[in-house]
Amino acid sequence: MKKNSQVSKPVSQPVHNMIIFNDYQVAGQDSGGWNWVKNDEFILPPETALDIDLVQTTYGSGTNLNRSEVLLDGVELPEYQVEQQSSQSTFRWQVPRFSIPAAKLSPGPHILTFLVTDAKGQKSTVHVRFQVEAQNYPSIFEGEKPTGAAIPSGSQTAIFGMMGSTSFASTVPGTWKLINKTTNAELRSVPAKIFATGTLPTGNYDLVFTPDDSSLSAWMTHIRIGMAELYMGTDANGQKLAQGQQVTAPAAPGVVQLYSPVAGRWSVNGTGQTLTDSQHFEVVIPEMMAGMTMSVTFEPNQAANTDDLWGGSTTEVKIQVPGAPNSCDSASATATMDVLMQQNAQSSLMVERENLYSSDVTVKLYQNPVHVIWLATAAEHVEQGSEASDDEGPGFWAVDNVVVDESKLNWDHTALLLSSFKPGRYKVNYYSKREPRQSWCGYIQVVEDTRPIPSAPVCAKNEAGLAPSPGPILLKNSRGNEYRDGQTVRVSSAAELDSLSELRLTSTYAKRIGNKKLKDGSGKDTITYYMPNLVWTYGETPIGTRQEYIGATLSSANAIQVFYEGKEIASLKPNTDEEYVDEGDESLDLKAIIADNENKPGVYTVKVTNTFRNKTCSVVQKYKKYDKELGESERNQTMTLTVEVK
Repeated sequence: MKKNSQVSKPVSQPVHNMIIFNDYQVAGQDSGGWNWVKNDEFILPPETALDIDLVQTTYGSGTNLNRSEVLLDGVELPEYQVEQQSSQSTFRWQVPRFSIPAAKLSPGPHILTFLVTDAKGQKSTVHVRFQVEAQNYPSIFEGEKPTGAAIPSGSQTAIFGMMGSTSFASTVPGTWKLINKTTNAELRSVPAKIFATGTLPTGNYDLVFTPDDSSLSAWMTHIRIGMAELYMGTDANGQKLAQGQQVTAPAAPGVVQLYSPVAGRWSVNGTGQTLTDSQHFEVVIPEMMAGMTMSVTFEPNQAANTDDLWGGSTTEVKIQVPGAPNSCDSASATATMDVLMQQNAQSSLMVERENLYSSDVTVKLYQNPVHVIWLATAAEHVEQGSEASDDEGPGFWAVDNVVVDESKLNWDHTALLLSSFKPGRYKVNYYSKREPRQSWCGYIQVVEDTRPIPSAPVCAKNEAGLAPSPGPILLKNSRGNEYRDGQTVRVSSAAELDSLSELRLTSTYAKRIGNKKLKDGSGKDTITYYMPNLVWTYGETPIGTRQEYIGATLSSANAIQVFYEGKEIASLKPNTDEEYVDEGDESLDLKAIIADNENKPGVYTVKVTNTFRNKTCSVVQKYKKYDKELGESERNQTMTLTVEVK
């Protein structure tokens, strides 16, 4: 008897003649009637069904029964129990083939137990031990490089948009197949390590990667292309919303609940309400939004390597708030507004109106062509950005009862860009976010035409200059390394100071580009004269110099101070003698300054100060009279670099 034989076979007892797994015999009978079993020899590949063929014999007289039962790891599988009756005394029965699905066979060792029973209740049992091979997927990554987190097989890749593309990379060679799930058509088959889907329209696709190495399993991902779904409520059981659909809020004040099956960024245009990486969003409806229309945008989280090629991935829905909007009367609206204008790209931003109260009277603004027109809570705040002069502060803005998008507001929502609308008459509402009772309502008409001849003074071209929009101050060494504001450099040896021996300054400054021609008067009395023409530019500039010319509307200067443990030890500053032309220094030798300080260890601080000046001019109405106010705006920009010498 073989050492792995399990049962002897007396002539009158049932017996398994043959057991076959996927056309491989795992049990049978020897010449002595004993069962032999090939334990641990059969290995089932991953995700493969197990087909089983049985041949078994029972003995009896008269009615003969042949029953087959199967147990997996000791648990009966009743769906595979079958039996057959016969009048033969020796009943040899080939049981119809049956299959155990792959879903029931987890990776690892298993034991299948087979029982055969006759009419007398006699049984014969055979146990077969076998292995189910674990999945051995290749490593697949998003993008064109095999880096980051590997994508598990069977996952879903979503591309949000009307069409899009993506790419994948494998660490091993193989063949990619892209299949349209709707038509089951194979779109592409590419042998490569890197695969790009190409442009795909809205739909569902399967991407299968079959490695050249037969020991590795095939990998698959489902690709879904389409817009993210939005629903009213807190789950997908609510009303489904389409792109641009308008829904009605229950009341003001109130809350509107929105939900998406995928996480993303939510925002309510013009209100500052935002939420990132969330599936659920509560839109807060303030009381003052009664009668207004609000827009909510949702942008789903998108994989870094995907590309929505057309239409974008953002979904927008509108919320109509019930109720009547506030009227434009000065009794209920207590804020005031200023109007600023810039006639063209070369002109300065000028104050057109100040202290406009709420009114049903239409205010007309003229430009030809329309360039830049701001309606602001405070003109100084738009011009200079001082928090002390922002008056009512950031607010909600609505034009013709529709809350406007952030793109039509300034950086902190204290001003509305009227010129972003077409010429026409508009009703404008403003509500302060700090204090909702601070509000403004009025009618503004933008006219694309030359304004009527004014009976008030006007600002001349040489009386105002454009305020700067400075870029960051940088110090660069000869190797091209950049040092920025707040940066700390730690030096532990004299050799490391070499990188600080030639620091050049990059900043915004007033650059002269020649002269500009001006005319004063008209007809025979016209006087033509020239004045320096300066513009704001950004680039490398000498250190400790100023750019200032008589008659110019702009000027700038820079200075560098070096401190050791808080005490000033060196400085590069412009010469204050107006008759002396100081061209400044090309670079700062910080190494030499530290050497002059006996290379003492400690903290050295380099402070760069940029000073900008521009002439200002405004025409304001005071007690039914227009006055022209001339002045000069000064602004400082600083940058600090810390060097720690050990």
